[in-house]
Amino acid sequence: SEMSFIHRILSTYADLLQRFRWLILGICAVGIAVCIYFGLTLSLPDSSNVRLLPEGHPFENHFMWKKVRLSEALFSSGAFIQIHFGLIPGDTGNPNNPDELSKLILDETFEPSASDSQEYLLNYCSDLFAQDFANLPYGDYECPINVFDNWLQSKSLNQDSDLYKENCNDATGVPMNPEYFDACIIAWSQDAQDKSVLADRGVVKTITFKAKADVRIDTPHSKIDETWNAWEDWFIAQSSIAPAGANKPFNSAELWWWYDTNEQMVKTATGAVGIALAFSAVIVLVSSRSFTLTLLSFGCILYVLAATTASLVALGWDLGFLESICFAILVGISCDFIIHFGHAYIHQKGSVSKEIRSKFALIHMGPSILAAAVTTFASSIMMLFCRIVFFTKFAMILFMTILHATIGSFVVYIVLTTIFGPAEPTKLIDGLVARVFKKGQEAPEGIVPEEEKILHDEHTTATDPK
Repeated sequence: SEMSFIHRILSTYADLLQRFRWLILGICAVGIAVCIYFGLTLSLPDSSNVRLLPEGHPFENHFMWKKVRLSEALFSSGAFIQIHFGLIPGDTGNPNNPDELSKLILDETFEPSASDSQEYLLNYCSDLFAQDFANLPYGDYECPINVFDNWLQSKSLNQDSDLYKENCNDATGVPMNPEYFDACIIAWSQDAQDKSVLADRGVVKTITFKAKADVRIDTPHSKIDETWNAWEDWFIAQSSIAPAGANKPFNSAELWWWYDTNEQMVKTATGAVGIALAFSAVIVLVSSRSFTLTLLSFGCILYVLAATTASLVALGWDLGFLESICFAILVGISCDFIIHFGHAYIHQKGSVSKEIRSKFALIHMGPSILAAAVTTFASSIMMLFCRIVFFTKFAMILFMTILHATIGSFVVYIVLTTIFGPAEPTKLIDGLVARVFKKGQEAPEGIVPEEEKILHDEHTTATDPK
């Protein structure tokens, strides 16, 4: 029957691809190498701040204006850090129910009353604030243990506090008699209304110090990473020299939570690429039953991912929070078209030349793939006019992914199958499967299959001398 218009176009296109296949292969090889090179330059953003509205929006204008106000500059000069003694980092809440909060997990080895622990805690803040990465949370801040030490010195001279007289055994400073330490520091926290010391049944369980880092949520990710590692390295070094009763502190901050979230989103994006490649290879192998087609498909999918990433780099994008989410969602689209072409390539039975198979796949599967590409292009173009930044970013990644998936399937994949495609793509795997099943169906030794038994009986009857 006469081919339709779209089939005639694809037939002519297939002939051109076959005629210039080596030239196109060279161009594709260079293009893939360039895309991989520039795709690897995709970096983390200069700021960890996530903005959901476009520039010029009233809310965004207010945000930018607020950043340059004097009060904002004064009170947002860094991230506040809390240093916890007596606690173990952990979450006992239900991860599927955000309304169920975690309970405190106490460090049973924390023993602040020991003399060596008291002396270590007393010098802790002076050592901490001597570091370049740690600052006072506010101008006249002193750590609770140091304020407690000053209180003891003052009350021992004035003797004007009943709480001191009843609980502190005339202590003149830290370190003091361990036997009275818990009762005395609890009395001080009640007198000063200080909530940084928590006790249970007269025993101090936790002590919290405060500090401030010189980074904020809008600081470049690399600087936050450097500061985080500086804090962690210092904590590890301190834990190695701290007494056993005070050697397990940890620090927490909302900035660290956000930093870790960004780190995990980047790992998710890169992991999604690996998962897409691995699963698409498995699906292609199962659907095509050909190791050669699986290898060719893997190379084409790698092109789609590299070309999409390189396009985003050319647009000036970074791998931020929103971009990581989009990557994780859309990376699977990169393999759809190629899998369809691979399935069409093996449609003809027996030994058929790679040129005929490639042209058959292009003509018979091409219209459906083009229709899917056009509808997806249309939906992404509509989303480009959204006001919420996430949807515009999602639309751009979707547009680029479909664009390069179309190029990867109609150009790269068809050229590769035209040059390297097998004439009998399923022969090897089908032969292996047939051998396995045939071996499993072999009759046990000593038992003659029914057809062989009939032939054996006929032969015996014909040769019987009786």
